[in-house]
Amino acid sequence: MNAAFEGSYLGDSSKLDDGTSLECGICWQVYDPALGDSVAQVSPGTPFAALPDDWRCPSCDAPKQKFLVLGTARGTAAGDDAVLRLVAAYRNAATEMRGLPVYNPQLIVEALGFMDYGERRVGVMVTPWFMNIAVLPGGSDQQEWAAGRSLRLTFPSGAYDFLVSELDGVGLVASCSLFSPMNDFTDHEAARLAATAAFEALLQPDPEEAVAEPPAAAAAPVSRRAFLSAGG
Repeated sequence: MNAAFEGSYLGDSSKLDDGTSLECGICWQVYDPALGDSVAQVSPGTPFAALPDDWRCPSCDAPKQKFLVLGTARGTAAGDDAVLRLVAAYRNAATEMRGLPVYNPQLIVEALGFMDYGERRVGVMVTPWFMNIAVLPGGSDQQEWAAGRSLRLTFPSGAYDFLVSELDGVGLVASCSLFSPMNDFTDHEAARLAATAAFEALLQPDPEEAVAEPPAAAAAPVSRRAFLSAGG
C-alpha cells in the first residue's frame, strides 16, 4: 500500500478517538461521528465505537468490520484553536447540507496545511461541498476586512481573489474556491491529495507574471482505488 494513505482496517473500535471518521472499504462511504447515520437513525455525535455490532454501511450494506480508519476532523489543525473553530463551523453546516445534490457523502470536513503566513493563518478547507484556500486574518487586517468584501491577496505563486465571510464562532475568513461542488471526488483521500497539491502550489514562486486562477491540482481527482491499482 502506498505510504500516502493512512487508512487501515478496523481492529478494536473501542480504542478509537470519539471524533475519528471511518470509510467503508467496499464503497468508500464515510461515517462521520459528528453527523451520525440518518438511514439507521443514529444520532449526530455518536462515535463509531458506540454503533451497534449489527450496524451496516448505509450505502452498500457492508458490515461494520469493513470500515477503515480515515482520521479525525482536526487533521493538521490539532492544537490550533482558531482553525479548530473553523472546522467546527463547517461541521455544523454539514448537518444542514447533508442530502443536498452538492453534498458528497464520501468526504468529511478537514483542515489541511494550515500555517502562519505573515500575520495570517493560511491553509485549505475540504468539505463535502467545496474545497477552498482559507485565510484567517491577522491583527492588521481587522480594520480592512469586512464580510462580503472581495480582496486580492498575494502569495509566492501569484495574487488571487478572495471573498470575506463571517462565520459564527469563528469571525472573519477569506476564501478562494478551488473546487465546488465536490462530486468528482470518489473518496476523501483523493480530495486530500488534491488539497495538498494545491497548497504546495500556492507557496511555490511563479517565475512568470502573477496568475489569475487559484492553484488547483493539475490532474483530475484520482480515486484511492485507481491510485492503489496503479501502484501495484
